Amino acid sequence: MPADLHTSLSRIVSQGLVSATCAHSPVEAVESLLALQGQLVSAIPWAIGVRCPGSTRAQVEEAFARGELVRSWPMRGTVHVTSARDHHWLRRVLRHRRASWERRAIELGLVDAVVERAAAASYAVLETAPQGVSRAELIEAWQSAGIEVISSASSEAGLRRRHLMMRLHLDGFLTSGPVRAGEHLLIDARSLPQAPGVAKGEAGHEEALALLAARYAWGHGPIDAADLARWTGLTLTEARRALGGALEVAETAGMRLSRRGDAVARADLEDLVMSVRDEAGGTFALPAFDELHVGYRDRTCLTDEAGERLICPTKNGMFRPIVVSGGRVVAVRAPGGVLSFADGGEAHAQEARALMKDWENWMSK
Repeated sequence: MPADLHTSLSRIVSQGLVSATCAHSPVEAVESLLALQGQLVSAIPWAIGVRCPGSTRAQVEEAFARGELVRSWPMRGTVHVTSARDHHWLRRVLRHRRASWERRAIELGLVDAVVERAAAASYAVLETAPQGVSRAELIEAWQSAGIEVISSASSEAGLRRRHLMMRLHLDGFLTSGPVRAGEHLLIDARSLPQAPGVAKGEAGHEEALALLAARYAWGHGPIDAADLARWTGLTLTEARRALGGALEVAETAGMRLSRRGDAVARADLEDLVMSVRDEAGGTFALPAFDELHVGYRDRTCLTDEAGERLICPTKNGMFRPIVVSGGRVVAVRAPGGVLSFADGGEAHAQEARALMKDWENWMSK
């Protein structure tokens, strides 16, 4: 089997897209990946549902409503979905990588005292709506507390809003949960499971980094240090060190990993790929920003430069839904539902359209 094809099929298996590794609940689907990108709210149920056969969109949203899944900024500057159990742990272990962003927040006047005042205003409005409040409702509460975030005279008002919202998530005050009218409502994050001792400079930091690397390798492998650094925002040095300790930590956590050269993956992956090769090489319709595409630095096993241009034609970071067959991207769905095909992808046109229609129907229920 060509190396690129083997890597692609292996990642499909690791990501829970086949029957041997799929999840039995929306929470399991998310936790098996540790985190999945949640920048586009409408793509989240699909990304979870494709890894949890038999689930419905309503069941995915119920997991958010029950507080089992949350949406936040645990790493990089990108929104991700995690389980409630992983929320504080992941944001704390990676918090040190946001220093440059925090400096910009301070330049915008968002010093600790302002953030704490915004948190107090947020909690006050949440006392009257414990199920969660909208972004607009929260911004109104900040304004009422004297925190200027909507002044039309200030070109930085939008930046202040975004940075304040992120700061309240990153510092563990708030997170996003239940869905209402297509928006994830803001909720109090203090009741979620805490994770003391894992931040940089604390005793458990290095072990936590190794566990992060182990869980990423388990749900995304095979991966290398460059993939881990890209996914988390860690430096390459930190990523190499984390992967160095991942195999030992994984054993303690009930996972077995193996290393081949620079690549790390679950130890049973080779056997799994051989047993489900036909299924893994089948056709999958995946949402925009799916982890199979965006979860890696090196994704040449999945598509080439022409395919990348179809997925993100304006290079603005807005990725489109894809169809994968035989371990390669064969089609990309543009706004309006029109499919564009990669080289040779037209042979999959009928199946690609049918699968996209199936997921459109799933999302509408």
